[in-house]
Amino acid sequence: MKKNIFIEGDIKVGKSYVLEKILKILNIKYGGFKTIAIYKEDKKVAFKLIDLLTNEENIVATYNIDGNLIVNSDVFDKLGVKALENGLKKSDLIVMDELGFLEDNSNKFKEKVFEVLNSDKNVLAVIKEKRNKFLNEISNLGEVFKIENDNKEMIINKIVDEVRNGYL
Repeated sequence: MKKNIFIEGDIKVGKSYVLEKILKILNIKYGGFKTIAIYKEDKKVAFKLIDLLTNEENIVATYNIDGNLIVNSDVFDKLGVKALENGLKKSDLIVMDELGFLEDNSNKFKEKVFEVLNSDKNVLAVIKEKRNKFLNEISNLGEVFKIENDNKEMIINKIVDEVRNGYL
């Protein structure tokens, strides 16, 4: 049975850690994308988006001199869409790490996210706990697991058990 599973929690609580641990335990072929913060001298300066199957990457957002985040929506609409298409064609599980606010103005990307969530592929996605319209809509398309400091191992085991028991 197809299922969408969402992992949410506070900033720095370990959402991506939980996702990585689940993927390592399951040892199945996955595709999709992840976004990673880039630091320079302990200061966050940008974010990059990576296609999990091809390892193609591009800078999706940078902080300007005033500390404002400038998002390049084209990266989501091109590389992000391509990463999700690759995942649909070539993997058993689609990973999205993470969905939040950076993609607000990336309509092609958001359409592709909905297409993936409504496809016959299983999805494991990290989402921001703070909601916007997009996150509210997608979180209604699956089961949401809230990560906290004291429940990471329990959530990891629960999601792995669901996958192994055929729910994903």
